[in-house]
Amino acid sequence: MINDWIDIYKYREFLKNSVSKDLRTRYRGSIFGFLWTFLNPLLMLVVYSVLFSIVVRMQVDNYPLFLFSTLLSWNFFSSSILSGSSIVVGSGSLIKKIYFPHEILPISIVMGGLVNYIYGLVILIPALCLYGYYPNINYIYIPLILLIQVVLTLAITFLVSSLTVFFRDLEHMLVIIVNALFYLSGVLFPLTTVPEEARWLFYYNPIAMLMNSYRDVFYYNQMPNMISLSIIGVFSLMSLIVAQRIFAKLKFRFIEEI
Repeated sequence: MINDWIDIYKYREFLKNSVSKDLRTRYRGSIFGFLWTFLNPLLMLVVYSVLFSIVVRMQVDNYPLFLFSTLLSWNFFSSSILSGSSIVVGSGSLIKKIYFPHEILPISIVMGGLVNYIYGLVILIPALCLYGYYPNINYIYIPLILLIQVVLTLAITFLVSSLTVFFRDLEHMLVIIVNALFYLSGVLFPLTTVPEEARWLFYYNPIAMLMNSYRDVFYYNQMPNMISLSIIGVFSLMSLIVAQRIFAKLKFRFIEEI
C-alpha cells in the first residue's frame, strides 16, 4: 500500500494538472466562467434566505446561515461522490493510452471539490460576519474537521469509482442514496429536533457528525465534540486504507472492463 502512495506522489504534477483541468472545464462555455465558483454559494445563500425567511419560517435564529454553515460542506461531499463514481469509466481512453496511478482520478475529483469548498468560504465567512457571527478561536478546528471530511470522502470515492466499473447501475443508485443521506445528515435541521428514538440514525452517521461539527464552529461559536471527531477520524482513516486496497486490487481489471 505504501508503494501505491509513493507512486501517486511521483505523479503529483499529473495530479495537479488533473485538478486544474477539472476546475477549468467545470464552467467551460459559460459567460461568467470561474466566477461561478463564488456565484454558486452566493446565489444559494440568497435563495435559502428568501425561502426560509419569507416563504417557510423555521424556528431557528438566522436559519439561512444555520443551513449555509453546513450546506457548503455537504455539497463538497455529495458532488465528490457523484462525480467520482463515473470518473474511472469516463477516463477509459486515457487509461488505455498512458500509464499513471489510477488512484489519481478519484483523488483529483476530491481535491477539486476541496478547492471549490475553500473558495466558498469567501462567501460564507463574510455572510456570517454580516449577521454577527464573527470568526473566533474555535475556527482552529476547521482544518481538522475538513481534513477528516477529505479522508472520508476520498475513501468513499475510491470505493464507488472502482465498483462502478463493474456495476454501472451503481452510478444511478448513488443519486438516490446520496439524496436520502442528505436528510439523514442533519443539514436542514438541528439534531435536537429529531425524536430521541430516531437520533441514533444521526449519531452513528459520520457525515451527520461532521456537519454538526461545522455548525458548532460556524454557527454556535463553540468547540466541536472532540470525542466524536476522534472516532470519526479513526473510522475515516481505516476506511481510506480499506477502500484504497480494494481500488488497488480492482484497477488491474479496469482496461478490460471499460
